[in-house]
Amino acid sequence: MARFINFLRTSTLHLCRSDLFPDKFEGSFTLSVKKAIEIAYKKNRIEYNYEKFKKELREGVFISCWSLGADDNMALWRLYGKTNDCVAITTTVERLSATLNEFDAIGRLSLRKVQYIKHWRDPEIDIKPYSNVFRYKTVGYAFENEVRVILDRYEETFEATSKDEGIALPVNMQKFLRSIVVSPECSSWFKDVINDIAYRYGVRCPIRNSSMSRQPI
Repeated sequence: MARFINFLRTSTLHLCRSDLFPDKFEGSFTLSVKKAIEIAYKKNRIEYNYEKFKKELREGVFISCWSLGADDNMALWRLYGKTNDCVAITTTVERLSATLNEFDAIGRLSLRKVQYIKHWRDPEIDIKPYSNVFRYKTVGYAFENEVRVILDRYEETFEATSKDEGIALPVNMQKFLRSIVVSPECSSWFKDVINDIAYRYGVRCPIRNSSMSRQPI
């Protein structure tokens, strides 16, 4: 709820610094890539050893996470909602892309669909640029069906240009929002509160109940 209100208040989308995510595989390379980085370091082709390289990369990449698809996912409601009285915002790939195109970002900004892999099996991955590693997540998160906004401030300089914990990406609410969805397990009064808050901030997109709130036949 607090994040939703802040989103409306600031008209900005929060991109979190990637090393602050709890997933220990976030920004991880495969064994083959790790060995290649270690060899390059030993031959003085790059400045950092593998651990330092990985640390600097993770501190220089910022991410906004989305779930792709029109259907509700009960696991996502419970995992990320944290409480029954929670809310989700929806947009479209086209609207999200248009927002990114309008943002004059320092660094490389991209929209990528996540691929789910088993890092321990050493699959082939694309690391050009290095921030492409954030297009991959371990298979345990496949239920998220994730699409990511990735802001790469690491580039190829081998150092992050910022140690900020997050980046605020401005959005035009009227163009960006497709709908606001209230949790399937929310209190009876909660939707009225969301309607009131949205109205106060001038948001006029549809506000609807989760499809999971329907009663069974």
